[in-house]
Amino acid sequence: MNTLRIFALLSLTASFLFAAESPRSRENFDLGWSFVKGDPVDAEKLLFDASEWRELDLPHDWSVEGPFDPNAPAGAPGGYLPAGIGWYRKAFKVPENLEGRRIFIEFDGIYMNGEVWINGHRLGKRPYGYIGVEYELTPHLNFGGRNVIAVRVDDSRQPSARWYGGAGIYRHVWLTHTDPVHVDHWGTYVRTPEVNEQFATVAVDTTVTNDLPKDQKVTVQQEVFSVEGAILAKTTGTIKVSGKGEAIAKQSFRFPRPKLWSPDSPNLYTVRTTLKTGDQVRDIYESPLGVRTLRFDREEGMFLNGEPIVMRGMCNHQDLGPLGTALWDEALERRLKMMKAIGVNALRTAHYPHSPEFMRMADKMGFLVINETFDEWRRGWNFVDGQLVSSPNDRGKARYGYNEYFTEWHERDLIDHLKRDRNHPSVIMWSIANEVPEAQKFGELETVQKLVKMVHEFEPTRPVTAGINHIHTANETGFLEHLDIVGYNGGGGSCFLYEEDHERFKDRIIYASEVPHSLQTRGEYRTHTNYREEQHEIPNLTEEEVFQETDAWYESSYDNAGVRINARDSWHLTSTLPYVLGEFRWTGFDYIGESGGWPRVLGNFGIIDLCNFPKDTYYFYQSQWTDKPMIHILPHWNWPGKEGTVIPVHAYTTGDEAELFLNGQSLGVRSFSEANPYHLEWLVPYAPGELKAVARKNGEEIAQTVIRTAGTPAKFVFETDQTQLDPRERDLAYLTIRVEDEAGNFHPKADRWVSIQIKGPARILGVHNGDPLNHEPFQSRTVKTFNGLARVILTATTGEDIVKKNENRESGEIIVTARVRGWESQELRLKRTHEGTEASVFPPDNSTPRPTDVYDEGVPPVD
Repeated sequence: MNTLRIFALLSLTASFLFAAESPRSRENFDLGWSFVKGDPVDAEKLLFDASEWRELDLPHDWSVEGPFDPNAPAGAPGGYLPAGIGWYRKAFKVPENLEGRRIFIEFDGIYMNGEVWINGHRLGKRPYGYIGVEYELTPHLNFGGRNVIAVRVDDSRQPSARWYGGAGIYRHVWLTHTDPVHVDHWGTYVRTPEVNEQFATVAVDTTVTNDLPKDQKVTVQQEVFSVEGAILAKTTGTIKVSGKGEAIAKQSFRFPRPKLWSPDSPNLYTVRTTLKTGDQVRDIYESPLGVRTLRFDREEGMFLNGEPIVMRGMCNHQDLGPLGTALWDEALERRLKMMKAIGVNALRTAHYPHSPEFMRMADKMGFLVINETFDEWRRGWNFVDGQLVSSPNDRGKARYGYNEYFTEWHERDLIDHLKRDRNHPSVIMWSIANEVPEAQKFGELETVQKLVKMVHEFEPTRPVTAGINHIHTANETGFLEHLDIVGYNGGGGSCFLYEEDHERFKDRIIYASEVPHSLQTRGEYRTHTNYREEQHEIPNLTEEEVFQETDAWYESSYDNAGVRINARDSWHLTSTLPYVLGEFRWTGFDYIGESGGWPRVLGNFGIIDLCNFPKDTYYFYQSQWTDKPMIHILPHWNWPGKEGTVIPVHAYTTGDEAELFLNGQSLGVRSFSEANPYHLEWLVPYAPGELKAVARKNGEEIAQTVIRTAGTPAKFVFETDQTQLDPRERDLAYLTIRVEDEAGNFHPKADRWVSIQIKGPARILGVHNGDPLNHEPFQSRTVKTFNGLARVILTATTGEDIVKKNENRESGEIIVTARVRGWESQELRLKRTHEGTEASVFPPDNSTPRPTDVYDEGVPPVD
């Protein structure tokens, strides 16, 4: 079972078991909402009739439901998908025995301008879509009666960002009840100011809120628990909290022989805070704890727990491909596992706070996190005669982006971000900006000084950084001298200034915060270099372009396409300059938006495509960042009409040499050299057949790989990565469609339409093929393979209608059939498990029955 999903289940279970007797209960509140796209009048009122609205569960992103439209206001930044205004409502009951408790609702993320009402009373509005917010419901609740939460989401002003932001309540929602005396929201601050082999000193600041009218003498107890549940240390103190006020308890204690947290050994503890008045337990609040030390040296680089470490990092946007921004924990976890498998040890949350689930996974799986708050401040970009300038009237990077809200909201957004994430051991730096033009404008220092000071005063245990492009101009403004560590983004050629700036600025600590920006389209190739803003020579692979048929909107997978610098040259700089702390490539995954213009709707920067299929460069990083015995060769070997044409064959391997064979004949052994340390190359006259590569290390074979020329596409394989789906745990099945020839060889250029039919308690969440020019809706029941592959993402559903509609089968059986006209259909059988959910202390109001779910009975096969 996904342990991170267990967290939500335990929260829900606890609320059922303890109800009013529990000092604190936190319940997932995602199920059973109503939604309408539009802006109906009076939709916030208690008695508003929403019976015709669509019923759904959260998290939800309505924008990803499409359609793609070249005239969509979001344009290329938003992937040509719709935005607008939408409303959500949920009716629920609060048991009478909770009267006297404090009840709160927390939204982890609403994109954007989320405005919230309870029973017609307005609670507030939060413009920034990436910061969670908590509201107290207590004064406006009908205990024992019907209550309605209403949320208006306004994402109508587009483009609102430089990337796809989605639209809706796209992260989890929680309902919490506490005693009037309780730990405040995000109310603990845990750190370890002293760490050695014998002990760790734990310091905890606890903000205690007293909603009672009289002063309270509160005992604050702190305990450290191991993963196994053993108490390792504890301390107790007492504070006085005034009536209707709050106070901060500051405590410090030691526990022996700590297991240190690191990417290789992400050891976690739990700090449990217990509040008492007399013998009465008022609250129990838990916080994560990871014990580790950090040191940054301008000459020797970065040290974690006293050992040198180089950050092998990725930048990623938060969308989950065909699922949009709607947070499916399992989908996020799958992606992080793919990163971990190739040796990624660091992530940059470009360019905004990611979800609380992301942070918990980073702690548990072992990722160093550069935690970024803002992509823009007040100013926008403006170039005159090739020079960067700004004016007070400039729009931001996005016409209706955060620049509209920065002045009013930046203090609260930054402090809330620090409060939310300060206890996570994965966080190693706070990034206050990404590529803000204020960095390049002379005299624009007031904001950076203010933000750095805020971080230093509120959370001084990590350094402050920012991702900066056009370093050559930022060097002259004085901006960078206010940062603790400078992140070098690739823009403007900043990646070529490491050595010069290291010598010039004697106190500067450097890392590559967004380098390289190489581009690839899975299964597409060119032998001629295609670089934007090329500033150093990247030679063509052949004199004449071999693959002239490659569409101009597709990018080459030879690592010879991108912006300024390729993956190999970037890693060479990072790995050979000891003072560069590490690098964060743009990006790990393709993402919706920032496409460069219609008809392309995706950002094609990832080493993994939109539906989780690796590209060739994925294996380059695996060869450099892991010791796993492996070899990968490219390109594929299906090139009809190119017989005799010389094709460069490249290999990435963890061996020290490799031998290539074509149809059993050796084409020679290649070894790594100082001049060519990152890939091996053979120039091979094309002939169809079998291409085999054998990797060796110290003369011993460690791995081999074979690719074969495929014949005419004749069939397809339909596979699932799991066969049991628990709707209570929000399980996902990733179904893969793979086209083959009659002999079972994968066909790397086969494009075939596939129709999907589902019978049973399941629904399609998303389909895609990784093609950046694909405009089919993500929820379509048909999908066209792209370069031989496509993917369907499935989840289980619940409902009594399942039994009625499937009388001849078990109610939990799911049959998924895929059809291609003229080929034999393929069938997968899955099983829904664990029907039903635990009881809720906040039950839904069922006075308006929920409509029967509709299950797809299939569509006709397509050509």
